[in-house]
Amino acid sequence: MAAVGNRLNHHKQPKKPHTLSNWVRWLASGDVKCLKCCTCCKLRVGGHYRRLGDDGTCLSEINNARKKAGLNDFVIPQAETKDKRLPDKGEEDSATYAEWVWKPVCDVLIPQEAAGKSTEAEAGKKFMSGTYAFQVVDAASLSCTAVVEKWKNAYSNFNGLPPPNKDAEELYTSRDNISFVAMYNPSADATADCRVVTCTRKIATVSAGLLTEMGEEEEGEDPLTEETKEGSALICMTTPDVLPANSDNPPFTEEQWGQIVTAFEGSASAVLPSLLGLAAALLGVAAAL
Repeated sequence: MAAVGNRLNHHKQPKKPHTLSNWVRWLASGDVKCLKCCTCCKLRVGGHYRRLGDDGTCLSEINNARKKAGLNDFVIPQAETKDKRLPDKGEEDSATYAEWVWKPVCDVLIPQEAAGKSTEAEAGKKFMSGTYAFQVVDAASLSCTAVVEKWKNAYSNFNGLPPPNKDAEELYTSRDNISFVAMYNPSADATADCRVVTCTRKIATVSAGLLTEMGEEEEGEDPLTEETKEGSALICMTTPDVLPANSDNPPFTEEQWGQIVTAFEGSASAVLPSLLGLAAALLGVAAAL
């Protein structure tokens, strides 16, 4: 009986790991004797990482646009004011990816690897309270002018004073429209944490079929391959939040919106002389007939 027990213990399969991140180490370890592997299985193990660029990225171009609308410059929030800055947590635990604060952003930037894809309008929803401007960019060749122009182009989507952020308001399902409001955040003490965010997705693929029934690797093949994908965006977290959910207050007053309209379409005093000149010309033509 003792001999039988020894044989049973010898052939007892090792305890399988509970997390994906341990599967690669387990399969690569020597403790996989007697593991029966299928010939076509692929085990994909990955992790997300996030790195932040410099403070104040593109803030000069953004503040130039604000000045033309009669708004104060954004101020960069200090490092200790965590509630006004983008979150610091840079690496996710593969077991808690669904709760990772950067998941909505990274799912947008690397959609082909997203399980339960997020939309651009959802990116940033897990962050601190604020109104967020968001634009996918190439981190290596960032054009702040192009980003600001992209956000400014959303002006044409508003017919009059922008409404409050109600559930039924479709305007704010567009990230460009939200970015426009964020860029022109009219608060007197508005702050902006603007940085390029880069998400990296590392995927290790293990071919389970490379292990024989006795745990020996088949010759001529690499059992582990790694793939890396990246995606970047310029994100500006502006505070205070001027688009809180289900608010009764619009993001701008009539006066503030009037200043923005003037910045885009010109002042009434600039338009009036041209209209008067046209009227005089028409009167002259009529008198000559």
